[in-house]
Amino acid sequence: MNRDSGIPDDLLLKLLLEPLSADYSPSGPRFSPAVDADPAEPEEAESTSAPPTYSGDETSTPAPADLNNDASNATYTPVFDSGDLSTVQPHFEALLKRRLRQEIAHRPPLFPWEKGLQDYPDALHSGTSIWLDHLKNLSVPAGMPEDVLADLLNQCQQVAADVRQTGLRLVAAVESFFPDQPQTLEYIAGLVARPAYRSAQTETLHQLDYASASPQQQMALAMLAAQDIFEALSLTVSEHSPRQEQAWLTSSGLLSLEATYSQAQLEVRAVLPAGGSLVLTSVNETAGSERSTPGELVLRLATQPGAYHRLDVNLEQSQGLPLSFQVMVAE
Repeated sequence: MNRDSGIPDDLLLKLLLEPLSADYSPSGPRFSPAVDADPAEPEEAESTSAPPTYSGDETSTPAPADLNNDASNATYTPVFDSGDLSTVQPHFEALLKRRLRQEIAHRPPLFPWEKGLQDYPDALHSGTSIWLDHLKNLSVPAGMPEDVLADLLNQCQQVAADVRQTGLRLVAAVESFFPDQPQTLEYIAGLVARPAYRSAQTETLHQLDYASASPQQQMALAMLAAQDIFEALSLTVSEHSPRQEQAWLTSSGLLSLEATYSQAQLEVRAVLPAGGSLVLTSVNETAGSERSTPGELVLRLATQPGAYHRLDVNLEQSQGLPLSFQVMVAE
């Protein structure tokens, strides 16, 4: 082992991430030097080092005088050569790994903004949870778990701006729940997208429970929930139908939205149940406003028929995870 070079960063990371192997467990006193001979592993030392050459009995140990004269003894080979990595490195890595783990357990590393240990949630749904009260009132009768609803809401918000066709949008919203089943998803999406499907399946849906339903039934239930979410997150106005309202129930109260289109101008009026912000984005322009108390916010953008806009609503309790609406000016 080259003693002049430092320990590479990638080696330290490897030691932290890999489990401690029983084959590399060091023996002897705690934090013993890596170059100490390990009596519990004589076979490894013999197999990885060149055998020393002695005169006389092979089991005898050379006298100190003989060791002092090893410079003149050309046939002597030390048991641990400083350049013999196959012998020294495993023992050294095991000691270093154990030491690092003990240090981390005693003094866990902190993020730069932390002054002490903090408890974090197992899932990143804490900011999303403020929006989940509305999802519990969906017309899908099966009891969908809260974590499924939270993931479904996130997926719907991500794909709403990129996918317009109904069937493809439903597939994109739920495909992460059912990987490697594209043909089945496309078939069920074709059924769910039909207006008559929900009314025809009402009795069957009321008898289902999401947890015990078959994969195909879960796909249909998830797509029906996604369909409701897409409808609740969209506002459509036009010259012939210039006004639409939408409401979303949050854990802080009711969020009310109103979109109005007149004379090539889109106006969005929101009544927030708590302090928060509103951001309206089009292809070429962005408008935003915020307030620290419950109340009304109004945004306006110049636009044309056929344009899509994204409306992000943030509340104090949402922790920077907005609820995103799609506002369309129809032709």
